[in-house]
Amino acid sequence: MFKGYIDDSGSAESNLFTLACVVAHTSMWVPIELAWLKCIEEKSRQLKAEGRKELTRFHAAACSSRLGEFRDWSVPEQIEFMSRLIRVIQRHRLAIVSYTLDLRDLVAEFPEADGKPYGLAHILLLTNIMKYIGDKILSDPRYRDEQIALIHDRSDYDGILLEAFNHVKNDKNFMQREQFTTIRSMGWEKCVPLQLADFLAYESFKIIERESAGRPRRRSMERILELDSWGGRGAKLQRAGLRDIRGKFDAESLQILFANARIRPRQEDRGNPPIPKQSPT
Repeated sequence: MFKGYIDDSGSAESNLFTLACVVAHTSMWVPIELAWLKCIEEKSRQLKAEGRKELTRFHAAACSSRLGEFRDWSVPEQIEFMSRLIRVIQRHRLAIVSYTLDLRDLVAEFPEADGKPYGLAHILLLTNIMKYIGDKILSDPRYRDEQIALIHDRSDYDGILLEAFNHVKNDKNFMQREQFTTIRSMGWEKCVPLQLADFLAYESFKIIERESAGRPRRRSMERILELDSWGGRGAKLQRAGLRDIRGKFDAESLQILFANARIRPRQEDRGNPPIPKQSPT
């Protein structure tokens, strides 16, 4: 039995949205959780001894930007702490998969999503994640009798993700569909692995953001990509790929897709889509 934990990342400034999933055998998650919590607890004891604010959890964006509970941290302190968390990831056998899209590209090919693109983005990215897990992990002869349950961070898109999951499960062309058992939401308070998913979603998002700006990768993500695991992928869905996805839907299927994404289909010019207005959760 596998478990995969899912979280999202992105920014309104870059118009990028990322969904990432980290997968491991169920038996592996207990030692991963314990090692992760040990890092946080040891750091919290140090902070308490120094009269500083203790950590309640790891939050990738806050740590990277030194905000919230990380506000008074120095850059070397931040790097050292993230290095310890990366070592936890490096010591365990994981599969990491993430997909990113530019919301402007999404609206260009699906103008019906103008002003409310995130529901559709969740659907398309979750579908790609599930297909990748099926093709690259569950199709392996060693794992053809294995099943996988998915857990995602609780958000306003819980219902949309459930409907997208069930749609993939009903796709008779997807050979591994029966190996996916359930998808459900949890909060980070009671689900430590979601903190790993948050970390990997944020780092995957930053890779695409830096590549789009012509900047080198962050060293933190380089180290994650070098880990000895099942491997994985971090990819961006280009506009041409989104165009191909739309081309596979007939009129009836598009109506179902838009209903699942909670958007109203409409006809409009697809040449110059406006920047999406809604912010991700």
